[in-house]
Amino acid sequence: MLGLLLVSCFGHQAQGLELNENYPESYIVRKGDTLWDISAHFLKSPWLWPKLWQANQQIANPHLIYPGDVLRLIWVNGEPRLVRGEADKVVHLAPRVRTDSAVATIPLSSILNFVDSHRVMSPAVFEQASYILGDQQGREVMVKDSSVYVRGQLTPGTLYGVYRPQEMLIDRFTHAELGQKAALVGTLLAGEQQGYQMTEAQVSSMKQEMRQGDRVLPLSQDGGIAAFHYPRPGPALDQAYIMAMGTEGSVIGRHGVVFINKGHADGVRAGDLYAVMKPGASVYDVNPGTSGRLTYADMASNYLRTGSRPEQLPDEAMARIMVFKVDDKTSAALVLDNRGLVQTNYSLSHVSDAGFGS
Repeated sequence: MLGLLLVSCFGHQAQGLELNENYPESYIVRKGDTLWDISAHFLKSPWLWPKLWQANQQIANPHLIYPGDVLRLIWVNGEPRLVRGEADKVVHLAPRVRTDSAVATIPLSSILNFVDSHRVMSPAVFEQASYILGDQQGREVMVKDSSVYVRGQLTPGTLYGVYRPQEMLIDRFTHAELGQKAALVGTLLAGEQQGYQMTEAQVSSMKQEMRQGDRVLPLSQDGGIAAFHYPRPGPALDQAYIMAMGTEGSVIGRHGVVFINKGHADGVRAGDLYAVMKPGASVYDVNPGTSGRLTYADMASNYLRTGSRPEQLPDEAMARIMVFKVDDKTSAALVLDNRGLVQTNYSLSHVSDAGFGS
């Protein structure tokens, strides 16, 4: 996967490079860095990373960098370029055995952990799915390696996922049900049919407690991360916002996963980049002679709330996200960098509106 994201960026390089105000002259690659993180130290638009490497063609694959490598910023014909070398000169790196892995483009582990553990599906599909009836011992909570019975016809010898519903994703503008969010609690290996619409199965793995009523579905094989190697500013979206977090709760930080209320039907693609905007505070700006003082809307009196409208301060860019999994009406995205915690109901804007680096 390494490098594919970078190569795909060349189609978007008509845009000029704009350096951050406090860009470093050099940078030592650290363990845990990603190419997005490193480029964000230098560029306001980290997805234009490959342009920085154009002066370093003597290296067979300049995108393969490792912890401990020194990266230097130089200038060629007035354009910034990034090369690999020592503090005082550019050097050719002799082949040697690397004990560390090359720096990844983005934190793949965050995406893989999410894809392996979560799904969003049609509410009707989830409601009609097979479910765990129980076991012969009368337990509400199933035990690993035990036999359980499932309401529904499963294919013998096939591994199934057991899912528990989380929140229903409902668009706050249209009030439409966009998808059922579900978490993987474990897996079952289907056995033989035991009469009409009943299958015996064995609990093969558990991520958390598996209970009566948990839904049984084929494990997702839809290639959720197969097309995320194309980072670019996403198309304009109307009334797009953060619907929910990939985990429990309503806030998340860097490398967390969020759900947005747009998908294939809205032209969203894996790799689309967006800015996350924190709503500006509301202030009642009224004549001090009549109200006594300025006040924020959340602390205003009932008199102010019923008699006038507050003024909205500008939204503030809080994070940049990249879509990596797209369904029909919703998408999952990764927080690549942020200034503060991302919350539900924060709106999305063009990625250039974020305007910040690491």
